[in-house]
Amino acid sequence: MEKQQASATPLKFPYFFLFFNLLLLVAIYFAIVHTLERALSLAITESTQAGNAAITRIFVNEVYPEIKGDLQLLPAHQLQQRKLEPEALQRVDTRVRQFMWGTDILKAKIYNAQGDTLYSSDFQQVGENKMGSQGFDRAIKGQAASQVTHRGQFSALDGDVYERDLVASYIPIHSDENEIIGVAEIYTDRSAVITYSQQLVVNAKSEIIPMLMLVLFFISLIIWRFTSYVTRLRIEQAYNDAGSST
Repeated sequence: MEKQQASATPLKFPYFFLFFNLLLLVAIYFAIVHTLERALSLAITESTQAGNAAITRIFVNEVYPEIKGDLQLLPAHQLQQRKLEPEALQRVDTRVRQFMWGTDILKAKIYNAQGDTLYSSDFQQVGENKMGSQGFDRAIKGQAASQVTHRGQFSALDGDVYERDLVASYIPIHSDENEIIGVAEIYTDRSAVITYSQQLVVNAKSEIIPMLMLVLFFISLIIWRFTSYVTRLRIEQAYNDAGSST
């Protein structure tokens, strides 16, 4: 008789298994969010860098031919001028600002092959040496380079700006003989695009959580239906065994 009662004991709901699934879904959530953030960040970074590099190439192709007489850029093995005369600097600045007007370009610089800043839209940076920086070193070797930075304060064309996400691109300048004679650098403001990408991640998080909660609900429902079914089978089997023994 005790054996029959024991066989009719209801199957307990496997809370431990449900808790394990909850932990698994939490891990899946963080994995999805991390992958999404990395993929979206990489896509935004690559697209903004590519767009910025294209603008810088246009700058080199359109603006440099008009100001090369003032810059007098030469290959690295030749003696370079390290500073422009005030009149030449003003002429270069006027042409560069014409190009920058109405765009999201915040700053433009031109370096000679030895890293000296011959021109900057921020005149205080004229004369600084960029040799040793990653972007310049890659560009002077013939490779375009870009990098994304966040600046709390940045000296731009029309004054200081704050809390901006910037893309700086370095493009080599070639002579008519196809020798690298300098580097052009352009900073553009990509704050809106990067902020939008961050908002997309936030929206995705808010959509993923309900979906995973729904998955957990269905898992709980399946487990409950399964335990109820097994319990009913046990009870029926117990009654059948009791009836056959009488």
